[in-house]
Amino acid sequence: MSPTVLVALIGGLAIVCTALGGVVGAGLTSRAQKRVAEASEHTAEVTAAATVKATERTAQDRLIDQLQEELGRYRDDNDKRVDRLEQRVEDLTAENRGYRAFIGVQRDHMAEHGIPLPPYPSDLPR
Repeated sequence: MSPTVLVALIGGLAIVCTALGGVVGAGLTSRAQKRVAEASEHTAEVTAAATVKATERTAQDRLIDQLQEELGRYRDDNDKRVDRLEQRVEDLTAENRGYRAFIGVQRDHMAEHGIPLPPYPSDLPR
């Protein structure tokens, strides 16, 4: 081969290699950009999912806190009500003892003065 043809072949080969390198480089660049975009989309999806989950947890935590406060108020109110009822039972028990003692005094008084005593009810304690 003549040197001119050889130089032309080498020049043509260099142009083809350069063009091929450009095409391969563009393909690699495009592929890398797609991966970055996919990773970015995936990151955005993960971030959005985490945000939704955090928001749900926050809402659930607020609801739990609210229910615990309501339950605490209910328990406090119930404790106060039970305390009032217990006090009322104690008051009525003392009152009942007073009436029973007074009935005993009346029966003794009636017996001392010869007044016939009515029969004591069998269903009541003495």
